[in-house]
Amino acid sequence: MNGPMAQLRKGTTTLIVLSALRKRELYGYGLCKEVAILSKGLFPIQQGSLYPLLHAMEEEGLLASRRQEVRGRERRYYRIKPRGRQLLAEFQREWRFLSKFLDRLGCHKA
Repeated sequence: MNGPMAQLRKGTTTLIVLSALRKRELYGYGLCKEVAILSKGLFPIQQGSLYPLLHAMEEEGLLASRRQEVRGRERRYYRIKPRGRQLLAEFQREWRFLSKFLDRLGCHKA
């Protein structure tokens, strides 16, 4: 699917991940579930695309991770770092600006 919703998801996945991690750390599958719950299924994140993104965000200094064994399986838990919080705040400001602009254009009217 290459429609507008797919493009919107692709452009906002980093924002979505940072938002989901702002209150507590989560492991990959838990993060997928959290995003599905928070978005009411509108923005599913596939694990196959999530893990490369998490690793890239960690390399950029946006996230930190730790490993923990749970029921005999190792999980990697991710948490947002100060730089990630700064980027999240920037995303939120830009999103509010874009939303106001779209309102002025009448884009939110059905």
